[in-house]
Amino acid sequence: MVVESDPGMRRVSVYADGAKVDLVLPAEMPVAALIPSIQDIVAAETGRRSVDPVLDRYQLSRPGMPTLNPSTTLAQNAIRDGAVLVLTKSSTELPAPCFDDPAEAVSTALAAVAWPSTRRAARIAGAAAAVWLAGLGGALLVRITLATNGSDHGRITAGVAAVAGGAALAAATIARRAFQDEVGGLTLGLLAIAFLTVAGFVAVPDGPGAPNVLLAAMASAVTSIVTMWLTGCAAVAFTAVSCLAIVIAGTALAAVITSAPLHVIGSMSAVASLGLLEVSPRVSIAWAGLSPRLPPPAGPEISEAPDRLEHRAIQADKRLTSLVVAFASAAAIGAVCTSIDRDGSRLSGVVFATLTGAALLLRARSHLDLPRTLGLLVTGTATVSIAFVVAAAYAPQHTAWIAAGATTMTAVAVYLGFVAPGVTFSPVARRGVELLEYVGFAAMVPLACWTCGFYSAARGLHLL
Repeated sequence: MVVESDPGMRRVSVYADGAKVDLVLPAEMPVAALIPSIQDIVAAETGRRSVDPVLDRYQLSRPGMPTLNPSTTLAQNAIRDGAVLVLTKSSTELPAPCFDDPAEAVSTALAAVAWPSTRRAARIAGAAAAVWLAGLGGALLVRITLATNGSDHGRITAGVAAVAGGAALAAATIARRAFQDEVGGLTLGLLAIAFLTVAGFVAVPDGPGAPNVLLAAMASAVTSIVTMWLTGCAAVAFTAVSCLAIVIAGTALAAVITSAPLHVIGSMSAVASLGLLEVSPRVSIAWAGLSPRLPPPAGPEISEAPDRLEHRAIQADKRLTSLVVAFASAAAIGAVCTSIDRDGSRLSGVVFATLTGAALLLRARSHLDLPRTLGLLVTGTATVSIAFVVAAAYAPQHTAWIAAGATTMTAVAVYLGFVAPGVTFSPVARRGVELLEYVGFAAMVPLACWTCGFYSAARGLHLL
């Protein structure tokens, strides 16, 4: 028994996006009305949907033949059962719309080039404003507390700041755990760190001094670790803050024990931070458990699972970012403290800060990851900029030369940002820049000794 096909339907095969679908299509419906349904079926088959299907124009055709007229039907195009059709995108662009109302034309033109605000952009802007205002308020609070020089006022301020920090920490935990809001958790976590850091700073009476910085840095480190553990988000940011706080706490502890002046502590801290920056890749590898291990004494060697190895590699990369940003920031802070200390040599402090900033900028070329490169560029540029400002303040008679140097650095920055990325340097040139970086790192140690006054002290001993 032979089943006759419906004369009003066509059984065809449609090829599109590397997929084939067998369809039964009405023979008397225009091709333009069939294309949207065919497009949806093909998209469901391939799993690839158009980003903006309204702007994509599709057309049907036989293999190697002109496209079918969208206003005609399959029957009018002599499409029979078993025919093969191809669905492709039209190469003809849509004509520009015509408007009778000039206001509508202007509105459409502006909407096409506008950069609309998104909810995520608004949240990030609000988070940045909140962190900035919290930092400003904390600085003013510290200033007022130190100006009053009263123990009761300091204890009250520390208590209020601690309560605010605890509330921000609880809110960060709720925002991340209950609402899965990573931006909110990060913002509130940073606010908690800021408030508790202020509380630790003003809790020590008779400040400001190294004990205030020590307690504030320890409060910041502990809060960062606790926040990262409670929220489970932004591990890179909180790890960087905790590492920076630990370096500052160690520096402040050395200042408390030795009672050394600020320029000595700052220069030693900057040199130590640059040394830690040099070994940070090895530290991140060992921290993530990727360091090579000795084979077992007996039995077959157990290889690492691929998914576990990938997870450890990602963790090592994230921890490297945290370490680089933390140590670069610590080096910049130490260099700035060295340059602004009035008890030390002004010339040596400015030269030390300039060389530290140059070393950080040269180190940025060694990293391809954007957060690490950006952190090194920001800290290096800030250090060099502050060195220029301090030099202009200490030597106003040489302001013209200092301004000329800043202008030269501007030209260098423009070249490195716009010209150098498109230039392929020879291996000799790249090796020369690498050697220049290591020469700068090596020069930091004798320059730090000059800043600390070791050479003057050695001359005063009259050893010869």
